[in-house]
Amino acid sequence: MYTIPKKFRLLTLLATCVAPLAAQSLAVNNPSFEAPSVPPGFPALPSVDGWQKPPPPPPEFGISADDWNNLAGIFPNAPVGDGRHITNLDGNQVAFVFPFPGMSLSQETSNAFAAGQTYSLQVALRGGGALTPGTQFRIGLYYLDGANRVTVGSTSISATEAFVTTSQLLEFSATTPLVQSTDSWAGRNIGIELAALSQNGAPGIAYWELDNVRLSAVPEPGTVALGLAGAAALGLSLRRRRA
Repeated sequence: MYTIPKKFRLLTLLATCVAPLAAQSLAVNNPSFEAPSVPPGFPALPSVDGWQKPPPPPPEFGISADDWNNLAGIFPNAPVGDGRHITNLDGNQVAFVFPFPGMSLSQETSNAFAAGQTYSLQVALRGGGALTPGTQFRIGLYYLDGANRVTVGSTSISATEAFVTTSQLLEFSATTPLVQSTDSWAGRNIGIELAALSQNGAPGIAYWELDNVRLSAVPEPGTVALGLAGAAALGLSLRRRRA
């Protein structure tokens, strides 16, 4: 029977001690927008499992509740060879959000902001249809203060010509400050928001395409350093015992 050499056993032990200190992936509901499945023959669906849309604006804004609901949803990836095909999609479906200020997809996750952690949101996206350069979008993390959303960290994205013509989704991220135990959001559930900030500047159908939403927690550098020092001390102690 093969026995792992002592030096490799030590390296394995050190890796086991340090691994929990690295970035930790946190659960996101329906992160690649695969549910519900768009039935064959349907171009899109306005419903997105696990994600919410804001309520429609007052009637004086001139948009009906049905039209408002259709400003975000999911659709299947276009076939290979179609100019709309996305080459790096995670799964078979992509979310869309029309560039109408106030429209968004959001969710409150089961994870809470913990002191001593920094949180990072990664989202893959691009511009679709006739989206014009300069149109704004935002990805961010928030918590609920009563009924109000309070943003903790966000990134605003401005469409460019290359952004609109690419066949691939591009990676963007938003990061929070290090959570302190005295922060008002410490212990609150982490919210994710994907929001249109500005209206498209030209006529025609335009939308943002989104996929592969990821949330991770990273401990403060001091915690990582202490963990590394502790793992090194443990390794040194084991070596002395065997000497």
